[in-house]
Amino acid sequence: MGQITGAFLGFITAFIACFLILLFGTFVPEDVVASSIVDDFVGHPDLELKLAIVGTVLYPPHLGQMLPYGAQQSTVLMALVWGLGGLLAGLVSRDIVKGVFAAIFAVVIGAVLTWLMVFIVQTADIAAIFGSLSLLILQVTFEGTLYPLIAAVIGGLLGSAITRER
Repeated sequence: MGQITGAFLGFITAFIACFLILLFGTFVPEDVVASSIVDDFVGHPDLELKLAIVGTVLYPPHLGQMLPYGAQQSTVLMALVWGLGGLLAGLVSRDIVKGVFAAIFAVVIGAVLTWLMVFIVQTADIAAIFGSLSLLILQVTFEGTLYPLIAAVIGGLLGSAITRER
């Protein structure tokens, strides 16, 4: 399949898994995800705000501290879903180096999409995409990629080691 397919499958899996776990968050233990995050997620009816809250969970802690909703700190859920996303990215890529890079690209692609989602939620003026607020959101999102990168690389390493050609 390949590295590109693995990267896209990895970030899609991470976002969908996080969305579903937050959707059924009342049944998830407090150690995995805080009830305040679940309350924010369930309390907002708009899909855009729900996806922005998912972004704060996936790219903590800086993004969550910048916004008045979502995760204010790193959660176990972030490590779980990025590990799963990296695992699937590695499984699809079928080579150790390609699997690790697919996991890294999955996190970066997700960060760019999270930046766009949070920017669109924060302001309705699309012409300000290169303004100071937009670039600050981009910086904060990329600063929050450290822990997701670690979890995704470990998952990508495991997934690609399982399916590598022998």
